[in-house]
Amino acid sequence: MITFEFSTAAATQAAAYALRQAVFVEERGIAATVEFDEKDTDDRLYLVAYAESKLPVATLRLEPQADQVMRFGRVCTRKSFRGHGIGQQLLTAAETWSVQHGYTKGLIHGEVSAQGFYERCQYRVTAGPYDEDGAPVMVMMKTF
Repeated sequence: MITFEFSTAAATQAAAYALRQAVFVEERGIAATVEFDEKDTDDRLYLVAYAESKLPVATLRLEPQADQVMRFGRVCTRKSFRGHGIGQQLLTAAETWSVQHGYTKGLIHGEVSAQGFYERCQYRVTAGPYDEDGAPVMVMMKTF
């Protein structure tokens, strides 16, 4: 069973950072100085999915934008847990939370390699591709 936690707590942030280190820095080769940026503040809200063993398996960063838009940034799933629907569950949980807090749209700057995943989650390309943090990305939106 997967559980989800929205929090600004240090332990939640540490779990999110550990996943991002493993996926983006070690697996994808993105420089840590690029991956961990000025948006990673002490008051930033993160969503982390945990396996029954309390192992963090997926995460994303919530970044409120103007006009009731919530950007979901740094979305990733631990390699050994991919292909089991956890990423979609994570995104759905983040969308539900966003709607409950007055947001009407979701925004993702997703890597081109993940475009199909986001399209299956009903996101549509609005711009791109272009280079962001050393990777080709598409800007994708969804109205809730």
